[in-house]
Amino acid sequence: MSLLPLLAVSWCLAAGGAPADGNAELRRLERSVVRLTNTSQRADWRTPWNPGSPRTGTGSGFVVDGGRILTNAHVVSDSRNLVFHLHGDANPHPARIVALGHDCDLALVEPVEEGVLEGLRPLPLGEMPERGQEVATFGYPAGGMWLSSTQGTVSRIDVISSVHSGGATHLSVQTDAAINPGNSGGPVISGGRVVGVAFQAVGSLENVGYFIPPPIVHHFLDDVADGTYEGFPRLDVLLANLDAPAARRRAGLAQDETGVRVDFVHPASPAFGVLRAGDVLLSLDGEVLANDGTFAMGDQRLQMQAVLDRFRPGDAVASRVLRQGERLDLSVPLARSVYPGRAYETLPRYVVYAGLVFVPLDREYADTMSTKGDNDILYEYAYRQLETPDAVVPGCVVLYRRLDHAVNATVGMANHLVVASVNGREVHTLEDLVAALEGATGPYQVFEFAHVDRVTVLDRAAADAAHQEILQQYAVFQDRRL
Repeated sequence: MSLLPLLAVSWCLAAGGAPADGNAELRRLERSVVRLTNTSQRADWRTPWNPGSPRTGTGSGFVVDGGRILTNAHVVSDSRNLVFHLHGDANPHPARIVALGHDCDLALVEPVEEGVLEGLRPLPLGEMPERGQEVATFGYPAGGMWLSSTQGTVSRIDVISSVHSGGATHLSVQTDAAINPGNSGGPVISGGRVVGVAFQAVGSLENVGYFIPPPIVHHFLDDVADGTYEGFPRLDVLLANLDAPAARRRAGLAQDETGVRVDFVHPASPAFGVLRAGDVLLSLDGEVLANDGTFAMGDQRLQMQAVLDRFRPGDAVASRVLRQGERLDLSVPLARSVYPGRAYETLPRYVVYAGLVFVPLDREYADTMSTKGDNDILYEYAYRQLETPDAVVPGCVVLYRRLDHAVNATVGMANHLVVASVNGREVHTLEDLVAALEGATGPYQVFEFAHVDRVTVLDRAAADAAHQEILQQYAVFQDRRL
C-alpha cells in the first residue's frame, strides 16, 4: 500500500472522531482485518449426480467480539477447506464456520487454533451512515495478499436484492468507494467504527458498490448469539400500488390517507387469515406507508421491507389496515418466507430411471435450468398458487432430461415436463415417484404429464434391464439422491 492512501485514510479516521494519532489507530484497525481463502465445492444442478469441481476463492473479514471473524456468507459457502491469514502474516490458519445467514449474506467463522486472535481488537460497530458521509473500505480485492483500502462517500441508502440469496431484499448502502471481488466481507469504516460490511458491486456500472449496514449486522449477530440462525421475516403477500386517484377512491381511502392494497396472502404464511385480499395496508410498526409502499426515513423513502428487517421470525408487527370501510389495528405474525432462496451446503435431489432424469421443481432448478421461458414450468413454480391457492400441492417433479438409449428412444422431447402420475399414482415428490416405479406390477411404466395430453410408456422389463447399463454409460454413480 502506498503512502498517499495511508495518509488519506488516516485523515479520514481522525476527521471522523478517531484518536489524533491517526496512523497508530490505522495500524490497529488493519491488524483486525483478515484474508479468507475458501476451497468450495458446489454441485452442478444440470447433472445432479455430479458433486461439482472444487474451486478456490478469496474474501475478507474482520474480528468482532467473542474471538470470531465476521464476513459474507458467499465467501465461505459450500466450504470444504477454509483458512485465513492475519495482516502481514504468511501463515494460513484453519477456520470453521459458526453461523451462516444466506438471506442477509453474512457469516461468522472462528479459528480452529486457540489464541490466534489474541491481541487483536474487535472492530466496534457504528451507527447507520448518512448520505454524503465519508467511508473507507478495507479488504483484499482481486485475491491480493496485501491489505488494500479505498475511500469514497455514501451515495444512497436503499433496499436492494442480494445476488447470493437469489433475491432476498434488505436495507443496503451504496458507495462510490471501490468494492471488488475479494473485498467481500471486509469492513467499511467511518470515524474509526464499522458502518458496514462490503458485499456486492454492480458490474455494469462504474464506482457503484454496496455494503450491509449496522442494523442488518446487529440483527444477524443478535440472532446467532444463541447458536441458531432464524433469519429475517417476510409477509409473503402481493401488494398493489394505489398511485391512481381512482384506485384510492375505490379502496375507500380518505383524502389524507395513503396505503397499498393486499392482493394475495400466501396460504402457508402466518399472516394468512389476519391480512386478507382487498385490505389496504396503511402502516407497519407505526410507519405510514405511501401509495407506492414506501415509508419515510429522514429525508428519503425506503421500501417497507426495511420495516420488517427490524423483526425476527416469530415476532408480530403492529399494522393498521382499511377493510371494507373499517380501520383496524392488527398484530400480524411474521415468519421466514415460504419461497425458498438459493440452496447452499446441500446436494441436488434427483432420480434416474432407465435414462430419464427426474428432479424436484425448486429454486435451483428454476435458476439453473433456464426454464423461465417455459410457460408450464413457470406456471407451476410461480403462478399456480396465486391463481388457485386452495389447490396448492406439496410439490412438483419434473422430467428434466433424457440420457439417450434404445430403451427410452420413444420418449421424445423429454425436457422440462411436469409429472402428473406414474402408473396411475399421483406424483408430487421424488418419493412418490420412486414408490410408483418400484411398486409397478404390470408390463409397463406409464408416465402422464401435466398441462399436455401426453402419455409416455416404457417396457418395464426392458427398462429395468437397461437401467444399470445406462448409469455406467453416462457415469452416474448412483441412481438417486432423496
